[in-house]
Amino acid sequence: MAEKVDEDARREKRLKLVYVRSVANSLGTNMVSPFVSPYAVKELGASSSDMGWLQSVSNISNNIMQVLWGELSDRLGRRVPFIVVGGLIVALLWVPMLLVNTANQLVLIIALQALLGSMMVPAWTALIGDLVPSSRLGRVNAAINLWASVGTLSATLASGLIMNSIGGTVREQLMIPVAVATVCGLIASLIMFQVKEGKTKKVEANTKKLALNFAEIFRLIKESPDFTRYCTASAVFNFFMSIAWPLFAITQVKVLNASMFEIALLSVVNGIFTIVFTGWAGRLADTVGRKPLLIFVRFSYVSVPLAYAFSPNIYILIAIGAYWGAVAAFEQACVTPYLLDVSPEMHRGSFTAFYNMLIGTVTFFGSLIGGYLSDFTVGIFGLVLGLQIVYVISAVGRGIGAATYFRLRETLKDIKPLKVNIHFPT
Repeated sequence: MAEKVDEDARREKRLKLVYVRSVANSLGTNMVSPFVSPYAVKELGASSSDMGWLQSVSNISNNIMQVLWGELSDRLGRRVPFIVVGGLIVALLWVPMLLVNTANQLVLIIALQALLGSMMVPAWTALIGDLVPSSRLGRVNAAINLWASVGTLSATLASGLIMNSIGGTVREQLMIPVAVATVCGLIASLIMFQVKEGKTKKVEANTKKLALNFAEIFRLIKESPDFTRYCTASAVFNFFMSIAWPLFAITQVKVLNASMFEIALLSVVNGIFTIVFTGWAGRLADTVGRKPLLIFVRFSYVSVPLAYAFSPNIYILIAIGAYWGAVAAFEQACVTPYLLDVSPEMHRGSFTAFYNMLIGTVTFFGSLIGGYLSDFTVGIFGLVLGLQIVYVISAVGRGIGAATYFRLRETLKDIKPLKVNIHFPT
Protein backbone atom coordinates (compact mmCIF):
# COMPACT_ATOMS: atom_id res chain seq x y z
CA MET A 1 0.00 0.00 0.00
CA ALA A 2 2.80 2.39 0.94
CA GLU A 3 4.61 1.56 -2.30
CA LYS A 4 1.50 2.43 -4.31
CA VAL A 5 1.16 5.77 -2.49
CA ASP A 6 4.81 6.57 -3.18
CA GLU A 7 4.45 5.64 -6.85
CA ASP A 8 1.32 7.80 -7.18
CA ALA A 9 3.18 10.73 -5.60
CA ARG A 10 6.10 10.31 -7.99
CA ARG A 11 3.71 10.13 -10.92
CA GLU A 12 1.95 13.33 -9.86
CA LYS A 13 5.28 15.10 -9.52
CA ARG A 14 6.26 14.05 -13.03
CA LEU A 15 2.89 15.21 -14.34
CA LYS A 16 3.40 18.66 -12.79
CA LEU A 17 6.69 18.96 -14.66
CA VAL A 18 4.91 17.89 -17.83
CA TYR A 19 2.39 20.72 -17.31
CA VAL A 20 5.20 23.25 -16.83
CA ARG A 21 6.97 22.04 -19.95
CA SER A 22 3.71 22.37 -21.91
CA VAL A 23 3.43 26.03 -20.95
CA ALA A 24 7.06 26.85 -21.72
CA ASN A 25 7.03 24.99 -25.02
CA SER A 26 3.80 26.67 -26.11
CA LEU A 27 5.17 30.07 -25.14
CA GLY A 28 8.19 29.48 -27.33
CA THR A 29 6.45 28.01 -30.34
CA ASN A 30 3.57 30.46 -30.48
CA MET A 31 5.66 33.58 -30.25
CA VAL A 32 6.53 32.87 -33.88
CA SER A 33 4.56 30.04 -35.51
CA PRO A 34 1.25 31.92 -36.05
CA PHE A 35 3.18 34.50 -38.07
CA VAL A 36 5.36 32.28 -40.27
CA SER A 37 2.80 32.09 -43.09
CA PRO A 38 1.95 35.84 -43.03
CA TYR A 39 5.72 36.49 -42.98
CA ALA A 40 6.10 34.35 -46.11
CA VAL A 41 3.27 36.14 -47.93
CA LYS A 42 3.89 39.72 -46.81
CA GLU A 43 7.69 39.86 -46.52
CA LEU A 44 8.84 37.21 -49.01
CA GLY A 45 6.03 37.49 -51.58
CA ALA A 46 5.04 33.81 -51.44
CA SER A 47 2.45 32.58 -53.99
CA SER A 48 -0.26 29.96 -53.37
CA SER A 49 2.04 27.21 -54.63
CA ASP A 50 4.87 28.52 -52.43
CA MET A 51 2.51 28.35 -49.47
CA GLY A 52 1.54 24.84 -50.52
CA TRP A 53 5.20 23.82 -50.36
CA LEU A 54 5.70 25.60 -47.03
CA GLN A 55 2.76 23.79 -45.47
CA SER A 56 3.32 20.39 -47.11
CA VAL A 57 7.07 20.20 -46.48
CA SER A 58 6.47 21.12 -42.85
CA ASN A 59 3.87 18.34 -42.56
CA ILE A 60 5.95 15.61 -44.17
CA SER A 61 9.19 16.63 -42.45
CA ASN A 62 7.50 16.65 -39.06
CA ASN A 63 6.16 13.15 -39.57
CA ILE A 64 8.41 11.17 -41.92
CA MET A 65 11.00 10.27 -39.26
CA GLN A 66 8.54 9.56 -36.48
CA VAL A 67 8.37 5.82 -37.11
CA LEU A 68 12.12 5.62 -36.51
CA TRP A 69 11.97 7.88 -33.43
CA GLY A 70 8.95 6.02 -32.06
CA GLU A 71 10.62 2.63 -32.52
CA LEU A 72 13.80 3.84 -30.83
CA SER A 73 11.78 5.28 -27.95
CA ASP A 74 9.88 2.01 -27.49
CA ARG A 75 13.02 -0.12 -27.78
CA LEU A 76 14.91 1.95 -25.22
CA GLY A 77 11.90 2.42 -22.97
CA ARG A 78 12.87 6.08 -22.71
CA ARG A 79 10.95 9.19 -23.75
CA VAL A 80 12.66 12.18 -22.12
CA PRO A 81 15.92 12.24 -24.16
CA PHE A 82 13.97 12.52 -27.41
CA ILE A 83 11.82 15.33 -26.01
CA VAL A 84 14.86 17.26 -24.76
CA VAL A 85 16.99 16.99 -27.91
CA GLY A 86 14.08 17.69 -30.25
CA GLY A 87 13.06 20.74 -28.24
CA LEU A 88 16.57 22.19 -28.31
CA ILE A 89 16.77 21.83 -32.08
CA VAL A 90 13.40 23.49 -32.66
CA ALA A 91 14.31 26.40 -30.37
CA LEU A 92 17.64 27.10 -32.04
CA LEU A 93 16.28 26.94 -35.59
CA TRP A 94 13.92 29.91 -35.12
CA VAL A 95 16.85 32.30 -35.54
CA PRO A 96 17.87 31.44 -39.16
CA MET A 97 14.30 32.15 -40.25
CA LEU A 98 15.05 35.87 -40.00
CA LEU A 99 18.01 35.57 -42.37
CA VAL A 100 16.18 34.16 -45.42
CA ASN A 101 15.38 36.27 -48.48
CA THR A 102 13.06 34.00 -50.48
CA ALA A 103 10.10 31.75 -49.78
CA ASN A 104 12.13 28.72 -50.92
CA GLN A 105 14.79 29.42 -48.29
CA LEU A 106 12.10 29.69 -45.63
CA VAL A 107 10.67 26.34 -46.76
CA LEU A 108 14.09 24.71 -46.23
CA ILE A 109 14.48 26.16 -42.73
CA ILE A 110 10.98 25.12 -41.64
CA ALA A 111 11.47 21.64 -43.16
CA LEU A 112 14.74 21.15 -41.28
CA GLN A 113 13.18 22.33 -38.04
CA ALA A 114 10.23 19.96 -38.47
CA LEU A 115 12.39 17.02 -39.55
CA LEU A 116 14.77 17.15 -36.60
CA GLY A 117 12.18 18.30 -34.07
CA SER A 118 9.86 15.41 -34.95
CA MET A 119 11.62 13.14 -32.46
CA MET A 120 9.61 14.89 -29.72
CA VAL A 121 6.15 13.94 -30.92
CA PRO A 122 5.89 10.15 -30.48
CA ALA A 123 7.97 10.32 -27.30
CA TRP A 124 5.75 13.05 -25.81
CA THR A 125 2.52 11.19 -26.60
CA ALA A 126 3.93 7.90 -25.32
CA LEU A 127 5.18 9.59 -22.11
CA ILE A 128 1.66 10.77 -21.37
CA GLY A 129 0.37 7.25 -21.99
CA ASP A 130 3.06 5.84 -19.68
CA LEU A 131 2.18 8.22 -16.85
CA VAL A 132 -1.63 8.17 -17.01
CA PRO A 133 -4.09 5.24 -16.82
CA SER A 134 -6.64 5.00 -19.63
CA SER A 135 -9.56 5.91 -17.35
CA ARG A 136 -7.99 9.35 -16.71
CA LEU A 137 -6.47 10.02 -20.12
CA GLY A 138 -9.20 12.39 -21.30
CA ARG A 139 -9.04 14.61 -18.23
CA VAL A 140 -5.26 14.62 -17.86
CA ASN A 141 -4.68 15.17 -21.56
CA ALA A 142 -7.19 18.02 -21.43
CA ALA A 143 -5.36 19.53 -18.45
CA ILE A 144 -2.01 19.31 -20.25
CA ASN A 145 -3.54 20.97 -23.29
CA LEU A 146 -5.17 23.58 -21.06
CA TRP A 147 -1.78 24.66 -19.76
CA ALA A 148 -0.39 24.54 -23.30
CA SER A 149 -3.27 26.76 -24.41
CA VAL A 150 -2.43 29.25 -21.66
CA GLY A 151 1.07 29.43 -23.08
CA THR A 152 -0.25 29.72 -26.63
CA LEU A 153 -2.65 32.50 -25.73
CA SER A 154 -0.09 34.48 -23.77
CA ALA A 155 2.61 34.13 -26.40
CA THR A 156 0.44 35.01 -29.39
CA LEU A 157 -1.09 38.06 -27.70
CA ALA A 158 2.30 39.29 -26.47
CA SER A 159 3.89 38.72 -29.86
CA GLY A 160 1.09 40.54 -31.68
CA LEU A 161 1.33 43.53 -29.35
CA ILE A 162 5.12 43.64 -29.68
CA MET A 163 4.96 43.48 -33.48
CA ASN A 164 2.23 46.11 -33.61
CA SER A 165 4.22 48.51 -31.43
CA ILE A 166 7.51 48.03 -33.29
CA GLY A 167 6.21 48.62 -36.81
CA GLY A 168 8.51 48.45 -39.83
CA THR A 169 8.87 45.35 -41.96
CA VAL A 170 7.57 41.98 -40.79
CA ARG A 171 11.18 40.81 -40.48
CA GLU A 172 11.94 43.67 -38.08
CA GLN A 173 8.74 43.04 -36.14
CA LEU A 174 9.67 39.37 -35.64
CA MET A 175 13.11 39.93 -34.09
CA ILE A 176 11.98 40.16 -30.46
CA PRO A 177 9.42 37.31 -30.74
CA VAL A 178 12.08 35.06 -32.26
CA ALA A 179 14.50 35.84 -29.40
CA VAL A 180 11.81 35.08 -26.80
CA ALA A 181 10.78 31.90 -28.64
CA THR A 182 14.34 30.62 -28.60
CA VAL A 183 14.79 31.25 -24.87
CA CYS A 184 11.43 29.66 -23.95
CA GLY A 185 12.17 26.63 -26.11
CA LEU A 186 15.49 26.10 -24.37
CA ILE A 187 13.83 26.38 -20.95
CA ALA A 188 11.12 23.88 -21.96
CA SER A 189 13.78 21.34 -22.90
CA LEU A 190 15.82 21.84 -19.76
CA ILE A 191 12.73 21.32 -17.58
CA MET A 192 12.39 17.78 -18.93
CA PHE A 193 15.73 16.84 -17.36
CA GLN A 194 13.81 16.89 -14.05
CA VAL A 195 11.39 14.17 -15.21
CA LYS A 196 12.84 10.94 -13.85
CA GLU A 197 11.74 7.95 -15.84
CA GLY A 198 12.70 4.31 -15.71
CA LYS A 199 12.00 1.46 -18.06
CA THR A 200 8.74 -0.26 -17.32
CA LYS A 201 8.93 -3.87 -16.25
CA LYS A 202 7.46 -5.00 -19.55
CA VAL A 203 10.03 -3.09 -21.52
CA GLU A 204 12.89 -4.35 -19.37
CA ALA A 205 11.75 -7.93 -19.81
CA ASN A 206 11.43 -7.67 -23.56
CA THR A 207 14.05 -5.16 -24.70
CA LYS A 208 16.66 -7.79 -25.48
CA LYS A 209 14.18 -9.99 -27.31
CA LEU A 210 12.44 -7.18 -29.15
CA ALA A 211 13.94 -6.24 -32.49
CA LEU A 212 11.03 -4.32 -33.88
CA ASN A 213 11.52 -3.30 -37.51
CA PHE A 214 9.26 -1.65 -40.03
CA ALA A 215 7.85 -4.96 -41.27
CA GLU A 216 6.97 -5.90 -37.71
CA ILE A 217 5.27 -2.56 -37.14
CA PHE A 218 3.10 -3.05 -40.22
CA ARG A 219 2.26 -6.61 -39.13
CA LEU A 220 1.13 -5.38 -35.72
CA ILE A 221 -0.92 -2.62 -37.32
CA LYS A 222 -2.70 -5.10 -39.61
CA GLU A 223 -3.64 -7.06 -36.50
CA SER A 224 -5.15 -3.93 -34.88
CA PRO A 225 -8.45 -3.24 -36.68
CA ASP A 226 -9.49 -0.34 -34.45
CA PHE A 227 -6.20 1.42 -35.13
CA THR A 228 -6.49 0.74 -38.87
CA ARG A 229 -10.02 2.18 -39.05
CA TYR A 230 -8.89 5.25 -37.12
CA CYS A 231 -5.96 5.76 -39.49
CA THR A 232 -8.23 5.44 -42.53
CA ALA A 233 -10.80 7.93 -41.25
CA SER A 234 -8.12 10.39 -40.16
CA ALA A 235 -6.25 10.13 -43.46
CA VAL A 236 -9.35 10.92 -45.54
CA PHE A 237 -10.37 13.84 -43.36
CA ASN A 238 -6.91 15.36 -43.02
CA PHE A 239 -6.25 15.16 -46.76
CA PHE A 240 -9.22 17.37 -47.54
CA MET A 241 -8.61 19.55 -44.50
CA SER A 242 -5.05 20.31 -45.64
CA ILE A 243 -6.16 21.46 -49.08
CA ALA A 244 -7.29 24.75 -47.53
CA TRP A 245 -4.24 25.32 -45.31
CA PRO A 246 -2.01 27.15 -47.83
CA LEU A 247 -4.79 29.63 -48.54
CA PHE A 248 -5.49 30.95 -45.04
CA ALA A 249 -2.57 33.39 -44.89
CA ILE A 250 -3.26 34.58 -48.44
CA THR A 251 -6.87 35.33 -47.54
CA GLN A 252 -5.84 37.09 -44.33
CA VAL A 253 -3.17 39.27 -45.97
CA LYS A 254 -4.30 39.81 -49.57
CA VAL A 255 -8.11 39.56 -49.39
CA LEU A 256 -8.96 40.82 -45.89
CA ASN A 257 -5.89 43.09 -45.49
CA ALA A 258 -5.41 41.96 -41.89
CA SER A 259 -2.58 43.40 -39.81
CA MET A 260 -0.24 41.19 -37.81
CA PHE A 261 -2.07 42.22 -34.64
CA GLU A 262 -5.44 41.22 -36.12
CA ILE A 263 -3.96 37.87 -37.13
CA ALA A 264 -2.72 37.48 -33.57
CA LEU A 265 -6.16 38.44 -32.25
CA LEU A 266 -7.73 35.64 -34.29
CA SER A 267 -5.44 33.14 -32.57
CA VAL A 268 -6.02 34.73 -29.16
CA VAL A 269 -9.82 34.54 -29.35
CA ASN A 270 -9.52 30.96 -30.51
CA GLY A 271 -7.20 30.20 -27.60
CA ILE A 272 -9.44 31.83 -24.98
CA PHE A 273 -12.39 29.62 -25.89
CA THR A 274 -10.15 26.56 -26.04
CA ILE A 275 -9.15 27.26 -22.43
CA VAL A 276 -12.73 27.90 -21.31
CA PHE A 277 -14.02 24.59 -22.70
CA THR A 278 -10.99 22.39 -21.99
CA GLY A 279 -12.08 21.13 -18.56
CA TRP A 280 -15.57 20.21 -19.72
CA ALA A 281 -14.22 18.57 -22.87
CA GLY A 282 -11.85 16.40 -20.83
CA ARG A 283 -14.65 15.22 -18.55
CA LEU A 284 -16.84 14.41 -21.54
CA ALA A 285 -14.07 12.37 -23.15
CA ASP A 286 -13.91 10.24 -19.98
CA THR A 287 -17.69 9.95 -19.55
CA VAL A 288 -19.67 9.95 -22.81
CA GLY A 289 -16.74 8.55 -24.79
CA ARG A 290 -14.21 9.53 -27.44
CA LYS A 291 -16.20 8.69 -30.59
CA PRO A 292 -19.07 11.22 -30.17
CA LEU A 293 -16.55 14.00 -29.63
CA LEU A 294 -14.48 12.95 -32.64
CA ILE A 295 -17.57 13.07 -34.88
CA PHE A 296 -18.61 16.47 -33.50
CA VAL A 297 -15.12 17.91 -34.01
CA ARG A 298 -14.71 16.68 -37.57
CA PHE A 299 -18.08 17.96 -38.76
CA SER A 300 -17.47 21.28 -36.99
CA TYR A 301 -14.27 21.85 -38.99
CA VAL A 302 -16.27 21.84 -42.22
CA SER A 303 -17.15 25.43 -41.33
CA VAL A 304 -13.54 26.67 -41.46
CA PRO A 305 -12.96 26.84 -45.24
CA LEU A 306 -16.51 28.12 -45.77
CA ALA A 307 -15.91 30.99 -43.35
CA TYR A 308 -12.61 31.91 -45.03
CA ALA A 309 -14.28 31.72 -48.44
CA PHE A 310 -17.11 34.15 -47.70
CA SER A 311 -16.13 36.35 -44.72
CA PRO A 312 -16.20 40.05 -45.69
CA ASN A 313 -13.56 41.06 -43.13
CA ILE A 314 -11.14 39.64 -40.57
CA TYR A 315 -13.45 40.45 -37.66
CA ILE A 316 -16.05 37.95 -38.86
CA LEU A 317 -13.34 35.30 -38.78
CA ILE A 318 -12.31 36.42 -35.31
CA ALA A 319 -15.90 36.05 -34.08
CA ILE A 320 -16.31 32.60 -35.63
CA GLY A 321 -12.89 31.74 -34.22
CA ALA A 322 -14.50 31.62 -30.78
CA TYR A 323 -16.47 28.56 -31.89
CA TRP A 324 -13.38 26.98 -33.46
CA GLY A 325 -11.58 27.49 -30.18
CA ALA A 326 -14.26 25.53 -28.33
CA VAL A 327 -14.08 22.80 -30.96
CA ALA A 328 -10.29 22.64 -30.53
CA ALA A 329 -10.79 21.90 -26.83
CA PHE A 330 -12.92 18.87 -27.70
CA GLU A 331 -10.38 17.80 -30.31
CA GLN A 332 -7.54 17.90 -27.79
CA ALA A 333 -9.59 15.92 -25.30
CA CYS A 334 -10.46 13.03 -27.61
CA VAL A 335 -7.87 12.64 -30.41
CA THR A 336 -4.84 11.62 -28.34
CA PRO A 337 -6.81 9.45 -25.85
CA TYR A 338 -8.43 7.57 -28.73
CA LEU A 339 -5.06 7.06 -30.42
CA LEU A 340 -3.57 5.73 -27.19
CA ASP A 341 -6.62 3.52 -26.55
CA VAL A 342 -6.26 1.75 -29.92
CA SER A 343 -2.45 1.40 -29.68
CA PRO A 344 -0.84 -1.59 -27.91
CA GLU A 345 0.75 -0.45 -24.66
CA MET A 346 4.21 -1.80 -25.54
CA HIS A 347 4.24 -0.09 -28.94
CA ARG A 348 2.62 3.27 -28.27
CA GLY A 349 5.64 5.17 -29.55
CA SER A 350 5.75 3.20 -32.81
CA PHE A 351 2.00 3.33 -33.40
CA THR A 352 1.86 7.05 -32.64
CA ALA A 353 4.76 7.60 -35.02
CA PHE A 354 3.10 5.58 -37.77
CA TYR A 355 -0.14 7.51 -37.34
CA ASN A 356 1.66 10.84 -37.52
CA MET A 357 3.69 9.70 -40.53
CA LEU A 358 0.47 8.76 -42.31
CA ILE A 359 -1.15 12.10 -41.53
CA GLY A 360 2.02 13.93 -42.55
CA THR A 361 2.05 12.13 -45.88
CA VAL A 362 -1.58 12.78 -46.79
CA THR A 363 -1.38 16.43 -45.70
CA PHE A 364 1.82 16.82 -47.73
CA PHE A 365 -0.08 15.96 -50.89
CA GLY A 366 -3.22 17.78 -49.75
CA SER A 367 -1.40 21.05 -49.14
CA LEU A 368 0.52 20.81 -52.42
CA ILE A 369 -2.67 20.12 -54.35
CA GLY A 370 -4.41 23.01 -52.59
CA GLY A 371 -1.57 25.41 -53.39
CA TYR A 372 -1.23 24.52 -57.06
CA LEU A 373 -4.99 24.19 -57.56
CA SER A 374 -5.54 27.69 -56.18
CA ASP A 375 -2.79 29.05 -58.46
CA PHE A 376 -4.76 27.55 -61.34
CA THR A 377 -8.20 28.75 -60.24
CA VAL A 378 -6.94 32.24 -59.29
CA GLY A 379 -5.29 32.55 -62.69
CA ILE A 380 -8.62 31.85 -64.40
CA PHE A 381 -11.23 33.35 -62.07
CA GLY A 382 -9.31 35.99 -60.11
CA LEU A 383 -8.10 36.03 -56.52
CA VAL A 384 -11.36 35.94 -54.55
CA LEU A 385 -13.38 33.50 -56.67
CA GLY A 386 -10.35 31.33 -57.32
CA LEU A 387 -9.74 30.91 -53.59
CA GLN A 388 -13.45 30.34 -52.93
CA ILE A 389 -13.54 27.41 -55.36
CA VAL A 390 -10.71 25.63 -53.55
CA TYR A 391 -12.23 26.40 -50.15
CA VAL A 392 -15.53 24.80 -51.19
CA ILE A 393 -13.70 21.70 -52.46
CA SER A 394 -11.99 21.43 -49.06
CA ALA A 395 -15.31 21.85 -47.21
CA VAL A 396 -17.08 19.13 -49.20
CA GLY A 397 -14.16 16.76 -48.74
CA ARG A 398 -14.06 17.48 -44.99
CA GLY A 399 -17.73 16.53 -44.77
CA ILE A 400 -17.07 13.23 -46.54
CA GLY A 401 -14.07 12.55 -44.30
CA ALA A 402 -16.03 13.39 -41.15
CA ALA A 403 -18.68 10.80 -42.08
CA THR A 404 -16.05 8.03 -42.01
CA TYR A 405 -15.70 8.49 -38.24
CA PHE A 406 -19.09 6.82 -37.75
CA ARG A 407 -17.29 3.52 -38.50
CA LEU A 408 -15.08 3.78 -35.43
CA ARG A 409 -15.65 1.69 -32.30
CA GLU A 410 -16.01 3.45 -28.96
CA THR A 411 -12.98 2.61 -26.78
CA LEU A 412 -14.11 4.03 -23.43
CA LYS A 413 -15.23 1.08 -21.33
CA ASP A 414 -17.11 2.90 -18.58
CA ILE A 415 -19.51 5.30 -20.30
CA LYS A 416 -21.50 7.48 -17.90
CA PRO A 417 -24.67 9.54 -18.45
CA LEU A 418 -24.17 13.00 -19.91
CA LYS A 419 -24.67 15.92 -17.53
CA VAL A 420 -25.88 19.10 -19.21
CA ASN A 421 -24.36 21.56 -16.76
CA ILE A 422 -21.04 23.09 -17.86
CA HIS A 423 -18.26 23.36 -15.29
CA PHE A 424 -15.74 25.90 -16.46
CA PRO A 425 -12.12 25.32 -15.45
CA THR A 426 -10.85 27.30 -12.49
